[in-house]
Amino acid sequence: MKILVYGDEGVSAFSLSETLKIFRDISADVEVVDHRFLNEKEWEKETKLLVFPGGRDIPYDRNLKGKGTAKIRKFVEEGGSFLGICAGAYFGADEVIFEKGTPIEVHEKRELKFFPGAAVGTLYPRASFSYESEAGTHPSEISFEGKPLHLYYNGGCTFKEANKYPGIKVLAHYLDAKDQPAIIHCKIGKGNVILSGVHFEVSPKPLKEKGCILMTFEKLKKSDGERKNLVSVILSYLL
Repeated sequence: MKILVYGDEGVSAFSLSETLKIFRDISADVEVVDHRFLNEKEWEKETKLLVFPGGRDIPYDRNLKGKGTAKIRKFVEEGGSFLGICAGAYFGADEVIFEKGTPIEVHEKRELKFFPGAAVGTLYPRASFSYESEAGTHPSEISFEGKPLHLYYNGGCTFKEANKYPGIKVLAHYLDAKDQPAIIHCKIGKGNVILSGVHFEVSPKPLKEKGCILMTFEKLKKSDGERKNLVSVILSYLL
C-alpha cells in the first residue's frame, strides 16, 4: 500500500525532506503528490497513508477545498490514515487560530475537521515566528509516555480542549507551554489520524547544518533516542 506525501504549494522544503527520510526508510512505495493528483486521480484504494508536512496551511486549504478535502475525509472514514505535522495539523482541525493580533494572523475554518476543535498557535511569545527565518524555532519540552524529551518546534499548534471531544486521545503534552496537548490521535470512522504541533520528523543532524542555535541542537541531540521511539509509536497507529 502506498504512502502519499503532499509536496505542493505551502509545504516547507525542510519539513518535506525530513518527512520523506522517515517514510523512505520503511517503505519503497512513497510518492510525493500535489493538489491536482489528490483532486483528480483515483488514489484512495491503493493508499494506506496520506501525509501533510509543515509549511503554510492556507495554500493547502485553497488548493484542496471542496473536492480534495471531501475525498481525503472519505478516504480516512473508510479506513485510511492521515498524518498532519505543524501546518498539516492546523489543516486537519475544524478551526485555525494562528498568531492572533499580528500582521500574519489566520483565523479561519477548515474542512477536514479531524480534530473538531481549534488548532491554536504559536505557543512561545519570546520566539517571534517568521516564515523567512528560524527566529521562531524552539526546543519544545514534550511529555510522551511519562517521559520528557525535546523536539523541534517552529510555529506549531496545540489542540484546544482536546480532552472534551470523544474519539480524541492526547499522546503528548507541551511541558513548557502549560501542559497543553502537543500530539493527538483521532479515530475517524474506520481510519486513524495523527496531528502534531511539533516536528517529530526532524532529526538533530540537519539542524546543525542549518546553523541552529547550539542550545537547541544539543537538547534535540540528547532526546534523539526518545524521538525515534515516538516516531515508532506514531507509525504504529497509522500503518
